[in-house]
Amino acid sequence: MNIVIVGVGKVGKTLASNFINELHDVTVIDVDRAELEGVVNHYDVQGVVGNGIERETLDNANVSEADLFIACTPRDELNVLTCLLAKKAGAKFTIARVRQPELFSEVQNLRKDLGVDLLFNPDRTTAEEIARTLKYPSAKNVEVFAGGRALLVEFEIEQGNPIVDKDLMTVSRETGVSVLFAVVKRGNKVYIPHGDFVIRQGDGVMIIGSEKDINEFSKKLKIFKPSSKSVILVGGSKISYMLAENLLKNGVDVKIIEKDKGICYKLAEELPSATIIHGDGIDQSLLEEENVSRTDALVSLTDQDESNVMISLYALQKKVDKVVTKVNRTSTLEMAENIGLDTVVSPRNAVANQIIGFVRAHQSKFGKGLTTLYKLAPNVDAIEFTVDETFKYLDQPLKKLKLRSGSLIAGIVRDEGFVLPTGFTTIKATDRVIVVTSIKQVTDLQEIFR
Repeated sequence: MNIVIVGVGKVGKTLASNFINELHDVTVIDVDRAELEGVVNHYDVQGVVGNGIERETLDNANVSEADLFIACTPRDELNVLTCLLAKKAGAKFTIARVRQPELFSEVQNLRKDLGVDLLFNPDRTTAEEIARTLKYPSAKNVEVFAGGRALLVEFEIEQGNPIVDKDLMTVSRETGVSVLFAVVKRGNKVYIPHGDFVIRQGDGVMIIGSEKDINEFSKKLKIFKPSSKSVILVGGSKISYMLAENLLKNGVDVKIIEKDKGICYKLAEELPSATIIHGDGIDQSLLEEENVSRTDALVSLTDQDESNVMISLYALQKKVDKVVTKVNRTSTLEMAENIGLDTVVSPRNAVANQIIGFVRAHQSKFGKGLTTLYKLAPNVDAIEFTVDETFKYLDQPLKKLKLRSGSLIAGIVRDEGFVLPTGFTTIKATDRVIVVTSIKQVTDLQEIFR
């Protein structure tokens, strides 16, 4: 696909990198020549210096031939206006970043009139991701399929876990729970395992199943922790506000620590049910005063990666059950994942996954069934497809079909229930099929079969 990106900030750079890896043709636009040249030289993309609302700039970027146009400048209104101009110029699909909650809601209602096919809000996406992990504290990460009817949960196999040194067939037989091991991370290697795969201590595993079955499985493995009922948020950002709003609606006790007094007053006015504390979250004495060791969870959401890492390490030292760390820089993300932090979230990566899923769903005339995509590892995706009557292998037992190497049908959501696939399972029209695959750029369910 021909993709044009306006704005080469954190999100724009991340998108450009991901699209290049997916073998798309990318052009980037920005008013800052030096910043633009850095992106062009690093990612080997085309660059155009200029403002996205200028017709000459759009013409120089060949927007009339763009399959996808993405506006992610720091200004919400500019992003929406740029998308409108790009659509009028001939771009097939447009995506705009809108961070202001009020504007996001209004534009959502007027998307078609404004020529915007998809809106994304990095703060909202990140807040939703964190809220899911707080609901399942034993997990490092939680992804949702089919509107919550199926979950993909990641956790680490620690010393003493009863499945250590057992193959997956034995684990399934002994637990008797309908979950499927979709991915195993071991060191720098990632596996899509089969029944004879043996689990080792230290493995990072991802399982798929219904919420009920995953909870039961977690209890049998003695890793189950109840949902967090008290949470400390460090930093009064937009993510904190949206996350606190979500948690308070679900009966969670929320404290927010923020060092800017003006932001504290605003949060206290907008979130009257939360406890707002004026102070620096990196101050250990303040954290002790607020009984950090007695809270169920701590989420570090300041603007500084280093501060978030330090606060999270301190919380882990204090035996907080669930610790979530927000990081922005790629270098910090890699470091954070290697020093034993609990759950690490990256707003730019969360958004990239959302947009890549949109791109995959629209880049093939057969790809209309792709509804959800998550990148589980650099070369492994989890993809949800909705099956219609044109699917080639309807009502055929899976044991009679041949999957391409590096692919696994991890689950089927049928009506309101989750089906754990066996050799006798058939795929039916309207099923939602969850696939884990290392095949590049899968856009249609039929592509995983030989």
